[in-house]
Amino acid sequence: MRKLLIVSSSSRIVPEQTGKMLAVDRYDGVFFRVLRKALRDSRRRDIDVLILSPVYGLIKGNEQIEYHKPLMGKWGTLSLSEDEVTRMREKNLSFLESFIRRHEYSETYVNVGREYMKLIEGLEKFLTHRVTYAKGKGVGPKAADMKMWILGEK
Repeated sequence: MRKLLIVSSSSRIVPEQTGKMLAVDRYDGVFFRVLRKALRDSRRRDIDVLILSPVYGLIKGNEQIEYHKPLMGKWGTLSLSEDEVTRMREKNLSFLESFIRRHEYSETYVNVGREYMKLIEGLEKFLTHRVTYAKGKGVGPKAADMKMWILGEK
């Protein structure tokens, strides 16, 4: 059975201005470096990745995206109004409901910060399987927790 990983986008974005890149490669923060290396090292093919972006909403990790300037404030705060957050959450939950319906997962791992959680609040109502949230305070412990989950050591 497949697993689903939901991770927030990064303010560190590969600055290539022309052309599209896979979303999982376009974002280049710590979580994405850990994610790419863990997937490569483990050779796992049973994990689907969704990226939560304030620009695109929830997108597939293998979706081709253009470069964009980060839409985050200091320390991961969203630069979105409450109305924009509400609209984005509705869009994301609709996408997630449709996406989940087409796939069968045994578990979902969620690695998003407190601000980004506002964009997917209520996701549990679409998930009938186990949901695990990243543990730890700060980027390092959360990255290590995500890596252990990907490698199946958790």
